[in-house]
Amino acid sequence: MDTLEVEALCVRAIDFKDNDKIITLYSTEKGKILVSAKGCKKPKAKLKFAASPFCFGHYTLAQKGNNYSLIGCELYDSFYDIALDPFKYYAGMVILEILDKMGLENEFNLAFFTTSLKALKKICYESQDVKKDLYTYLNEVTLSLGYKCNAISFIEFYNYYLHQLEVKIVSLREFIDLILPKA
Repeated sequence: MDTLEVEALCVRAIDFKDNDKIITLYSTEKGKILVSAKGCKKPKAKLKFAASPFCFGHYTLAQKGNNYSLIGCELYDSFYDIALDPFKYYAGMVILEILDKMGLENEFNLAFFTTSLKALKKICYESQDVKKDLYTYLNEVTLSLGYKCNAISFIEFYNYYLHQLEVKIVSLREFIDLILPKA
């Protein structure tokens, strides 16, 4: 059994069996990978933190073929403050969802990862306006994935609806409903 050491962010955790989880990591070496975290739901599990969304750290994985198992983790940041504010938590979960859905397995995109990590740090530690920071992230992440908005940026959309039309957008779903025509 080989070991693999990666710097990664846990973007998703799913309960599996009685005490296990299947976690999705976005790593700097492999892109998105699925990892089995055995026994991490037990009350005294040493790696419980590593199988939680928002955990950013140096993961040690056991590799057997194409399957990975969690055997260690050195925590860099847990982004704990995001969980204390519902708006920050919502924005953070949007970022993790984009990493999970847009990240490709075994293909690492440095710009995509760093843009997402910087946005999480900004929302967690510096943000005065979470919505504005989220819209800025959405604009930057589309560019990092190779898409370009030729019209206007997400933040300009937000400012237009708020200041010109006096429409306050309270969710990403409302924003999407405003800009996309309904079928």
